[in-house]
Amino acid sequence: MDVNGGAFPDMPATYAVVVRVEQPRRYVGPAVMTLGSAIAIGGSFAAWLRTGAVPRSSYEILGLVDRLGFAPDGPIRTAVRAWPLMPLLMTASVVTAWWGLRYVGASLGIIAGLYAGALGVAIAAAVPERHLVSVSAAPTITAIGAALQIAGSVLTITIGPALGAPPARLSDGRS
Repeated sequence: MDVNGGAFPDMPATYAVVVRVEQPRRYVGPAVMTLGSAIAIGGSFAAWLRTGAVPRSSYEILGLVDRLGFAPDGPIRTAVRAWPLMPLLMTASVVTAWWGLRYVGASLGIIAGLYAGALGVAIAAAVPERHLVSVSAAPTITAIGAALQIAGSVLTITIGPALGAPPARLSDGRS
């Protein structure tokens, strides 16, 4: 079939093509969230404390909170015991942000960032009662990653449309 020379010679050929203009700035928030969560999760696996000659990661101190004098009771103890959920929250926030569920991703990111940041700062600032315990820089690194996670969450909400949003309409009403 000849489109321009057949039954309708004066009609130009038309094609149904959706042209999507990418907005790279909309990826800034999820990218910052990804970097922040990678730093926070990586920091959580580093040695947070040294008890005697043994370095311990944040996950290894779960059972030692009471014995080491870090928050014998209260909200920090509860936060430390629920600490294995932190990487899950961080990962879920990043994945949902990249999938285009920016409000869900940002909400999870803020919760995870506040959680990791608060616990990292609390442990970094803690002065243990026993001198056989020393705190490393890893809680501070985790808190820095958490701050980036929160910043990325805010950027995810404030910059650009959600991923997967329909293309912007042209001035004449076409897509």
